[in-house]
Amino acid sequence: MYNEIMDAVTRKLDALFPEITVYTNKVEQGLKEPCFFVGFLDPSETPLLGTRYFRSTGIYIQYLPGEDEQRTRELNRVLGVLMESMEYLSLADGTLIRGTKRSGEFKEKVLTFFVNYDRFGRRTGKEMESMNQITMN
Repeated sequence: MYNEIMDAVTRKLDALFPEITVYTNKVEQGLKEPCFFVGFLDPSETPLLGTRYFRSTGIYIQYLPGEDEQRTRELNRVLGVLMESMEYLSLADGTLIRGTKRSGEFKEKVLTFFVNYDRFGRRTGKEMESMNQITMN
């Protein structure tokens, strides 16, 4: 599931910004700016009743704008596009998931965009047997 979400995010960024490189791994050498870095922030899962669960998948997208005289305006433009366009993602199987808690942060001339793609799910497998009858005195 995590790779599917990561793939959907990178596909969306490629469609929105075809001229900008998207990295999902740490780059030791040869970093080409402008670029995006994409990663997960503390994914978690909470069990619910029976076989159901709630999975929270936080994503960060960092944008390094490169050398630009209008750097602040470029960061603002990219933040606006991400806020509007990252609300819905389409997974490879066509499932739409909605991004919540979208926010941006500017630090040291870098934009970091945060979004959560949370989902409820159900585990497949053997269901627990329920009691057939009970006798009380």
